[in-house]
Amino acid sequence: MSWVLGLALPFQAGAADYSTYNDYADVGLLQTPTARVADAGEFGVGLGVVDPYRQFQLSLQLFNRLETSFHYSEVTDVLYGPESFSGHQSYKDRSFDVKYLLAHEGSWTPSLAVGVMDLGGTGIYSSEYFVANKQLGDFDFSLGLGWGRLGARGGIKNPFRAISSHFDDRDLISESGSTGAKRLFTGQEIGVFGGVRWQTPIQSLSVIAELDGNDFKHEARGNEQKVDSPVNFGIAWRPNPYIDAHLGYERGNTIAARITLRTNFNRDLGPPKFLDKPMPRAVEAQPVSAPHDEVDRQASDASASPSSDITTSGGMPLPRDGAVWDAARAGCHEQGNDLEATLRKALASQGVALQGLGCANDGTTLIVWFTQGRYRSEADGLGRIARVLAQQAPAHFTAFRLSEIFLGFETYRVTVPRLAAEQLLTDQASPQDVQDQIQVDAPHLDWNWEDCCNTGRYPAYSWFSAPALRQHVGGPDGFYFYQIWWKLGGTIALNPHWNVSGQVGANIYNNFDGLKQPSNSVLPHVRSDIVKYLDQGKNNLVRLETNYFFPVADSLYGRVSAGLFEEMYGGVTGELLYRPFQSPWAVSARVAHLWQRDYDQRFDFLDYEVTTGFITGYYEYRPARMLFQLSYGRYLAKDWGATLNIGKTFRSGVTVGAFATKTNVSSADFGEGSFDKGIYIAIPLDFFVAKSTRRYLPLVFRPLTRDGGQMARDGQSLYGATTTLPEFSANDPYILH
Repeated sequence: MSWVLGLALPFQAGAADYSTYNDYADVGLLQTPTARVADAGEFGVGLGVVDPYRQFQLSLQLFNRLETSFHYSEVTDVLYGPESFSGHQSYKDRSFDVKYLLAHEGSWTPSLAVGVMDLGGTGIYSSEYFVANKQLGDFDFSLGLGWGRLGARGGIKNPFRAISSHFDDRDLISESGSTGAKRLFTGQEIGVFGGVRWQTPIQSLSVIAELDGNDFKHEARGNEQKVDSPVNFGIAWRPNPYIDAHLGYERGNTIAARITLRTNFNRDLGPPKFLDKPMPRAVEAQPVSAPHDEVDRQASDASASPSSDITTSGGMPLPRDGAVWDAARAGCHEQGNDLEATLRKALASQGVALQGLGCANDGTTLIVWFTQGRYRSEADGLGRIARVLAQQAPAHFTAFRLSEIFLGFETYRVTVPRLAAEQLLTDQASPQDVQDQIQVDAPHLDWNWEDCCNTGRYPAYSWFSAPALRQHVGGPDGFYFYQIWWKLGGTIALNPHWNVSGQVGANIYNNFDGLKQPSNSVLPHVRSDIVKYLDQGKNNLVRLETNYFFPVADSLYGRVSAGLFEEMYGGVTGELLYRPFQSPWAVSARVAHLWQRDYDQRFDFLDYEVTTGFITGYYEYRPARMLFQLSYGRYLAKDWGATLNIGKTFRSGVTVGAFATKTNVSSADFGEGSFDKGIYIAIPLDFFVAKSTRRYLPLVFRPLTRDGGQMARDGQSLYGATTTLPEFSANDPYILH
C-alpha cells in the first residue's frame, strides 16, 4: 500500500539522499558500494539488468549500521549445466551481501564501512572491501579498497599477506552453500575503486561517475567480459521515498538499468484503520444499574497501586469455590443476564468476544475473560474493552480485571481502575497519562473455564477462503514454476483447550508439468521429492489436525496434536513449553512420530516413518525486537544437528529473519548447498488494508530443497500459541490505547 501511494507523492527531502542502491542492491553508485547506509528498517525489492547479468534483488537495513542484501541472478551467456541435464536454461546463482558502518562522517573525517559480497554463495560475485565517503557541498566522494572481484584490476599488494601465507591465494569458486570464510580478504593483489555523486539542482536527480575496480577478466566460469573503459557513468532518480531507479553506461559498452520499490518497516505502518469500528465515546454511555445488596462486597480497595513502572506480579488466585466466591459470582450474574448480554453485544461491535464474567471476592472488581483476534496490538484491544466497561458496567465496580483467553490459556491479567478508563473514554487523559495506574499480573492455573466462561459458545466455528500462490524457484527444469490455487479452511473449537482444523486446496492454474528432474539425493527423500507432491497434489487435502492445549503448572504449558499436519507429513506430537510470564527466555521440548504422506495428498501414506524430537531455546532481545531460537534434535532424514533461527520485528509488525541448519550429514551427502538455510518475511495483512487483523502473509525462500536438516510442521506450536502474552515494554509504550 505504501509503495502504491508513493507513486504519486513528491519527495519531501530537505537534504540530498545518498542511500540509493547499486547494481547489487547495496547502497552505492553503479558497480561499487559506498560507506552510506539507509535508515534502519528500509526495505527494497527490485530488478536490475547489466548484460549478461539479470538480477532480482532484496535489500534490508536491519539496524542503523548493518545493511543486508540478497540477489538472485541469471547469467544469460552461461548454461545451467550440460544440455542433457538442464537443456538450454541459463545459469542461476544466489548471493548474500552484508555491510557494516564502522564510523559516521564527522566534520573533518569520512564515514567508513566494511563489507562482504556473496557471503555463503558460489563466489561469482565474491568480494570484500573497505570504503570511505566524504561529502563536500553537493558532491559525495567515495574511495575504497577491494579484494576479489571488486579489486580484480589489482595493482596493490594484499597487505594481509604480511600476516600469513593463508592470504596469498584466492579460490575463484567455492562449493555452493559454504560460508566462504576461508576466502575472505585473500588474493595476491587488491584494487582501488571509488566515485562521486553530484546532487543536481533537481532534488530527485543525481549524476554518478565511478572507477570500477573489476576488470571482468576473471569472471566465474570463464565468462570474461569485454571492457572498453573502467569508468562508469549514470544517473540516479528518486522522485519520492518509494521509488529508486538508475540508468548507467558501464564497461564503456553496456547499458545498465535498475528499478527498486522501497518502503520502511519502521516508518510506514500501513494505512489508517478507518474501516475499524470507532473507539467508544462518552456520549454513548448507558450504564446498567444493579442493586448493591446483590453483590457480596469487601471493604478493601480493588484499584491497583500507582507505580512509575508497569507492575508485574504473581497476584492472588481467585477461589473457585466457597461462600465468598459463590456470592460474588451470583452478584455478577443475578443482575439478570442484562449485564452479560449488554457487554457481549458492545464488545462484539469492537471485535472482541466475551468469554465470561466474574467478580473479585470483594465485589468491586469486575473480571472480564475475553478473546480477540482482530487487533495485533494488545493495547488497541484492551483500550476498547476498558472504554466499553466504563460505559456499560454498573457504577459500583471500581476496577476492571481483563484476562485474555487463548487456546485454553489465561494469558495475562490487566487491572484498570475505572477512573482511568473513564478518563480515556471522555478524552480527559491520554494513554500516557493513565499508564502508571494500570497493573499487569501473571496468569494463573486456578481458573476453571466451565465456571467462568460461556459454555454455550462451544462448539465454535470459523472459516476462511482465499486465493493463494504456490511457487518453486530455481532448478534444472526451469527458473520459475507456480500454481494459482484456492484454499478453503476452517476451525472447530470444541472448548477453549481443544480444536480441530483443516484446509483443502483446489487448482486454478499451474505450470508444474515442466517439472521433470527426479531427486538425486542419497538421503531418504524426506523433502527432495517435492516435484512429485507439486505435480500429483494440485487438488489436495492440505491438512487435517486436532490440537489439545493444557496448562501443567505455573509457566508450564502442554500440547498434544494428531492428524495430517502438512502436505508431506502426518502423525502424532507431544510438546512442553516453559515460558515464565514476561520473561525474555523460554525452552520447549517436543517429540513427534511421523509418516510421509502419499504424493496425491489424500489419506494414504508412503512406507517411510520417523520419530523426530527437538529441544528449543528461545531468547527475546527486546531493545532490538529480536528473537533468537536454537533447536537441537533429530530431523526427518534421521540426522542429528542444530538449527539457528534469528528474526527481527519492526514497528510495522513486519518480521524478517534467516535460519540455518547443520547436521551430521556431510556436505557431499547433503548435495548442492552443503547445508539447509533460508530467509523469510512475515507481513501483517493490515500493512496493506485499512482494517485491523492479526493475520500474516508468510513468505519463505530456500535456495534449494534438499533432505538434510529438515523439520516437519507438527501442529500449532506452544510458543506461537503463547505469543499473545503482552510484552508492553518491548512492543508498545502503552498498555491501553
